[in-house]
Amino acid sequence: MKLHEPIQKELKQWGLAGLIVLFTLSSTIQWSPARDQPKLVSNPGKEAATELYQKVREARATWRDFPGFTADVLIQYNGKSTTGNLTADKEFKLKLTLEDNSLSEWSLPKLNSVIGHRKYRKQNPIPATFADDEVNHPLGRLVNIDGKNVSFRLQGDVMTEVHRRSDKSWFTISTLDVWRTKENEVLPRDTSVIYRDPKSGAITGNRSNTFAFTRIGNFDLPSSMLTVETGENFERNVGSINLTNHRLTTPESLSQTDSK
Repeated sequence: MKLHEPIQKELKQWGLAGLIVLFTLSSTIQWSPARDQPKLVSNPGKEAATELYQKVREARATWRDFPGFTADVLIQYNGKSTTGNLTADKEFKLKLTLEDNSLSEWSLPKLNSVIGHRKYRKQNPIPATFADDEVNHPLGRLVNIDGKNVSFRLQGDVMTEVHRRSDKSWFTISTLDVWRTKENEVLPRDTSVIYRDPKSGAITGNRSNTFAFTRIGNFDLPSSMLTVETGENFERNVGSINLTNHRLTTPESLSQTDSK
């Protein structure tokens, strides 16, 4: 028995040392809670995902050789109403003049968004990867963009959803219906935006939009926008923007404007 005591003592010492090493390693590893993020498939089909994303980007309606336009504006928001004039120049810079300028803060960002997204940009291919194997989702395939904190659902040539999440914000844009231009390009018709708390995932707000467009020359210009917004503390805002009497800007109209 005495011959085994040193061995047993040594084993106990090594066991204690092993536990110390294990606890030390555990304290240095950064354990992150699992998020509800799609896992990459074993065979991502990167080429097919990249081609699908490129197809969708090229199908979006954009305005090439845009001359600019002007339109009369009627804005209604939470019971208030005002009229005015909108000017969009060929560089997509907007000028909104209203009788009641207090409604500019709500309406101008929306006009900037719907018009600014029409600016033509050359669409070079961007590497993408299918996020899962689900091919029969009602809104299409889920695609991750390499190196970006954003994912999309793509169906045919339509971007049906945008998922963007960071430590500071989390939102999902869903396109429920689209307009088709004369060239069969895509414009949004009905969209929904859900905002979440980036830590808890709780819904903090929702924005529903309906858009309409009118064909003027070679351009499908916005004619109306209806928005319903709700918040986590029972806030509710309803507003609309209607544009009429659209006029494309021409060299002649510019000279007339400059002479006034």
